[in-house]
Amino acid sequence: MLMHIVMFTFKHPWNWSSLEAIDAERATRAHPHHIDEIKGWSCGRNTTKRDIAADFIVIGLFNNRSELDAYIIHPDHQKGAGKWKFIADWKVVDIELPSDFTLNTGLLSVLNDLHNAALNNH
Repeated sequence: MLMHIVMFTFKHPWNWSSLEAIDAERATRAHPHHIDEIKGWSCGRNTTKRDIAADFIVIGLFNNRSELDAYIIHPDHQKGAGKWKFIADWKVVDIELPSDFTLNTGLLSVLNDLHNAALNNH
């Protein structure tokens, strides 16, 4: 299983009072309704005012690399990414769950069992 993490930072002059930002957020929130490869989805606005903070985050779960790749080229994702491209820069991280290189502990230890749960659902 892969966790796909994207952090968006608005370009000047856009912010949450911009209609373009609201439109991009709305498109992103709708992805799970249109893209079957998404196995889990969380997205939201940043709530801190730190200079190093991003403005918006997406966390998606995918069974494997081929499903993540299918999501990346899916027309609904391409439409949403196009909206963000105009107003923000972003960074992407994809991590394996579970993996020798990924630590999930405390409340997030439930992520350690995601891969097995996904296999049992097939």
